[in-house]
Amino acid sequence: MTGAGSSSFGHDFLRLCHDNNGIDLHKLLQTTTGKQPADADLEGTKDDVVAKSIGLAWSAGATAEGLDAFLEALRQWARRYLDRNDKVRWMLAPMLWMAARPRQIAVELDGKDSSRFRGKVVEELRIVFTKLHQDRARREGALVICCELLRLYRSLGQASQCSFILTTVGNVWREDKFDPDRLPKSLLVTLYFLWGKHLVLEGKIVEAEAKLSRAFSLCPLKAAGNRQRILTYLIPCRLRLGQYPSRGLLKRNGLLSLAGLVVATAAGDVRRFNEELVRQEAQLIALGTYLVTEKLKVVAYRNLARHVFEHQSEKLEAMQKFKQDFAPYECAFRWQDDCSEDETLCLLAHLIYIGAVKGYLSDQRRKVVYSKENPFPAASTWASKA
Repeated sequence: MTGAGSSSFGHDFLRLCHDNNGIDLHKLLQTTTGKQPADADLEGTKDDVVAKSIGLAWSAGATAEGLDAFLEALRQWARRYLDRNDKVRWMLAPMLWMAARPRQIAVELDGKDSSRFRGKVVEELRIVFTKLHQDRARREGALVICCELLRLYRSLGQASQCSFILTTVGNVWREDKFDPDRLPKSLLVTLYFLWGKHLVLEGKIVEAEAKLSRAFSLCPLKAAGNRQRILTYLIPCRLRLGQYPSRGLLKRNGLLSLAGLVVATAAGDVRRFNEELVRQEAQLIALGTYLVTEKLKVVAYRNLARHVFEHQSEKLEAMQKFKQDFAPYECAFRWQDDCSEDETLCLLAHLIYIGAVKGYLSDQRRKVVYSKENPFPAASTWASKA
């Protein structure tokens, strides 16, 4: 399985634990997924309480008994992690698998119409998380459990619990001057992605972009699927902040389907934006990014207003370009999104209110009066208000 002389899962498990080889132990654990064990595979598992539980779970498969055995393996591994006095960071990689496997089985057992088994796993993980979190020296392990709790809370529709646990983690990082770079890269990528994803759904775009960017920078190039998943959330965030990805980036990561939305947003082409949003609605809903993508429309409106401003400025003298008639805006917004005069006025007022445009509206004189200094601030300064 893992090298010359390997004879069984149990013997390999014991040897890798003795060598503090968490990476290869994680790989060994992965071999138990998707097949039934032979008798020879289970030799030696009775010599270790964790290996014994995993062997029982492996034999039971995706059943209630298998789930119980996997949870027992996780409990025993967490206890061992807490009790050891020497180096324990090598134990995090196997813990990633031991925490994820019960969730995967619970999802399979629940199907579409139940939450019973996922709820059971949440209860067990919360107990383990609390024990690890209370020990300052073992809070790295608590982050492993945190990742699985975030996945489960989201699947159970308990987003408020995600906020609670992430606030707890964030406070620890600040108070303990925690250095996340000490953690295994696989754990960091997962945590930053799940954290960023939650922030996207909470509408906290600036914070989400920072977390997702970190996840993307740490994610290996060979992990193409993971990089694509990160970008499905990161790209809408960056668009909200006025950062437009290149077509090459989209192509390399299998996301050319987003090219139309990117071009439409950057160009202020609201009509094309609406068409692309309708065309990709089902895909965006499935990804969970429809709402954040829909909010890009305000960026498209802002860019449309900027294009009208620049076009009109070419026709006006320097002192007059900051006071422009409503009419060209009404024409452009009607052409792009079938807006009435009142709707155009409301949209411009909203852009001013959120800080996307600096200026004011003179309804009496039917003028848009722009600030002479930076009339269209960078999207990053107002994205959180949009």
